[in-house]
Amino acid sequence: MILFPAIDLKDGKCVRLVQGDFNKSTTYNNSPLDQAKLFEDLGISWLHCVDLDGALAGQSENVKSIEEIASKTNLKLQFGGGIRNIKSVENLINIGIQNVILGTAAFEDYELFQTAIQKYPNKMSIALDIKNEQVALRGWSEIKSINLEKFLLSIEGLKINSIICTDVMRDGMKKGINFDMLENVMKMTSFLCVASGGVSSIDDIINIKGKNYSQMKGVIVGKAIYDKNIDIKDALKILSK
Repeated sequence: MILFPAIDLKDGKCVRLVQGDFNKSTTYNNSPLDQAKLFEDLGISWLHCVDLDGALAGQSENVKSIEEIASKTNLKLQFGGGIRNIKSVENLINIGIQNVILGTAAFEDYELFQTAIQKYPNKMSIALDIKNEQVALRGWSEIKSINLEKFLLSIEGLKINSIICTDVMRDGMKKGINFDMLENVMKMTSFLCVASGGVSSIDDIINIKGKNYSQMKGVIVGKAIYDKNIDIKDALKILSK
């Protein structure tokens, strides 16, 4: 299982939000590249990066920072936020992004979604952001009524990398992983899943590893790492067993 430290980008800085609220932003490092190098030095191989400005505005604003990380580290990157056309997808792949995340576009622009998957099989993931049991789009600023089971059934068989399952109401709150949400999604699809939102301590890492989910690709951790509630080396050791 992969440990994905989160680097969220806002105004060119590494930040964390609380429940996706842009008014509740904490800056942890003015240089995303420096933060990425710190993670690399601790043994991390993958990063989860989100362009918060892009997710809200509909166009990526922090690609320069991502390009720096891709070119100046050996880290593998999954990246999302504001990707609304195939040109953006192509640009990200060309600068070295291994896994591109589509959120709003996956639910509202099926032509783009299908084209991206056909052109880059197994390099596209879906951001499934759940807020009070509904799907949140556009940087979690809008709620959309979607029959999730029907949607997941409609894309079954496509060459998708993974579904990134985030409990928005737990994101940045350190209240623990929403296992009920994860299990519900995994019942509806055969795709690999990544857990996100609420990780608070090493116990959460132990718990998700102990579940032995066959579909669980990894877990994203943000605030708990930055607040030093989780030691990266300890987490890596647990997830590698």
